[in-house]
Amino acid sequence: MKAIKIAALAAVLASTSALAETDKTGFYIGGALNQVKVSGDGDGSLDGIGFGAYGGYNFNEWFGLESNLFASGDLGEDGVDVGAGAWTFTPKFTVQFNDMFSGFAKVGLASMVVTVDSGLVDTDFTGTGFTWGLGLNAAVNEHLNIRLSYDRSSGDLDGDWADDLDTDISQIALGVHYQF
Repeated sequence: MKAIKIAALAAVLASTSALAETDKTGFYIGGALNQVKVSGDGDGSLDGIGFGAYGGYNFNEWFGLESNLFASGDLGEDGVDVGAGAWTFTPKFTVQFNDMFSGFAKVGLASMVVTVDSGLVDTDFTGTGFTWGLGLNAAVNEHLNIRLSYDRSSGDLDGDWADDLDTDISQIALGVHYQF
């Protein structure tokens, strides 16, 4: 978590030298390093590092559509392997602060999965849910952007061999994308 904060601060400071007019419309694609937290049914929470890919299309300076696919590393403890991931699709609303900085909010649908492998039983919990997110974007140059975002997906997941699981998956992500 500390490494993500330091990298975000360094990226924002380095990006202050961008003077070119940035492209705010069209397709974009990128990747992110995430701090993922999974909680469900009052059983506490697990957290760890994850990764993701995202992309979308900005129709104008304030509205676009975005899809985000992310997965965690092993979040488990004491011989139990736990993994989580989601694929989200959202409309995205952007506020331009100036030529370099913008903020965004998004809300939409998520397809979620949590896997649990205890050595004796391997169970997958899957389902759909609701997702929302907030973030800040910094344009490094005309096409390269760095962003820091928070996303949360919530849903009631069905288990293969177990009871349903009411799950929240949240992530803080540091991403870099190319604006075409």
